[in-house]
Amino acid sequence: MAGLRDQIRQLTSDRRSPEARALYGTLAKYVERRTHNVVRHAASDLLATSEVEEVVADVLLQLVTGALLQFRGDSVGELMAFVRTVTDRRLWRVIKKRIKNKRMLEALPNEGALYEAAALRPDQLVRIVPDLPLSEADEAYLTALLEAGSKAELARQRSLSRAAVTQRVQRIQKRIASLEPKDQMAVDAWLEHTARQVLERQA
Repeated sequence: MAGLRDQIRQLTSDRRSPEARALYGTLAKYVERRTHNVVRHAASDLLATSEVEEVVADVLLQLVTGALLQFRGDSVGELMAFVRTVTDRRLWRVIKKRIKNKRMLEALPNEGALYEAAALRPDQLVRIVPDLPLSEADEAYLTALLEAGSKAELARQRSLSRAAVTQRVQRIQKRIASLEPKDQMAVDAWLEHTARQVLERQA
């Protein structure tokens, strides 16, 4: 369909024509609706509203800066299916990273709860207790683990066995468990803060 192809060409090059703006509006509404629907049914407890909006913005930017040029269909229905695929891929990458980091955060301090949760948010604890009560080596190792996303991946990156990585993590867990409660709180706050930074860098 020449009209649709022309709109896509204008949207990915100029975007100032009425046709391009109209197509952008249609795509924006579809991406936003699709993203919110998926999050509501599959990840409502994982992504904040601001993070969902970031995904929508990222998908739209990806579409208009090149992804739409890969579209080879001839109808609006085919275009929406293409946009749905781009949206889902981007969104599920974010969701899977969040799930992976959430699981790691739950497992890292120890196998159970280290302490009863304080009334302060983790980011407040980081400001109140700025000195992490771990060695630089332990801090660097935990950061690398969060960035790798799993023990298996860190083992692969460092040419180690997974057992070696697991043993190192267990030793760090024992050191954390031996800390005073306030220091355990600082470690937990740091882990959540660092995981959030890793997610933002990888998104």
